[in-house]
Amino acid sequence: MRKRIVIVGGGLSGLSVAHRIVELKRESNLDIELLVLESSGRSGGLIHTIEKDGCLIELGPDSFITAKPWALDLSKRLGLSTELIGTEEGKRRSFVLRNRRLVPLPEGFHMLAPGSILSFLKTPLFSWRGKARMLMDLVIPKKLIEDESLASFVRRRLGLEAFDRAAQPMVGGIYTADPETLSLRATMPQFIEMEERYGSIIKGI
Repeated sequence: MRKRIVIVGGGLSGLSVAHRIVELKRESNLDIELLVLESSGRSGGLIHTIEKDGCLIELGPDSFITAKPWALDLSKRLGLSTELIGTEEGKRRSFVLRNRRLVPLPEGFHMLAPGSILSFLKTPLFSWRGKARMLMDLVIPKKLIEDESLASFVRRRLGLEAFDRAAQPMVGGIYTADPETLSLRATMPQFIEMEERYGSIIKGI
């Protein structure tokens, strides 16, 4: 019998599910009628590119991490592998908009925490009070929790300023999701391992 499948939402998740169903249909010769419903005038959800004043601007995520193989594998299955553009080693810098200025993350800053103390102390991105709070990570006792939100973890280990000025914009650029609802274990389990093994994120990095 023919199966009818309706996917509500033509964002990244809905389109990924639809693509996988099409793959399974071909692989197993299934009789499936597939319909994707999208309320807006375009599919793609948060992923959207516009051209303005001769520049290409990404309104959503503009990259993905190749250390995790799933997005790279999906790109290959979609036939997009030849269109992937890697980052240049000497230009891998991230900037955060602060007081209407682009401020670079300090050298060695690894997603959530500093890896180089000297460049971290010099950066204007954080106040001295914020820097002192982040360095408290070196002495705060580890707290073994099965799982918590990414936001909760950063505030607990590194403080509110680290979350507002670094973690939130960085995570938003990668996951386009609310860090309050993102599972740390599902998104960045390496930081749980650092806390368990070293008792400190900074030491782990």
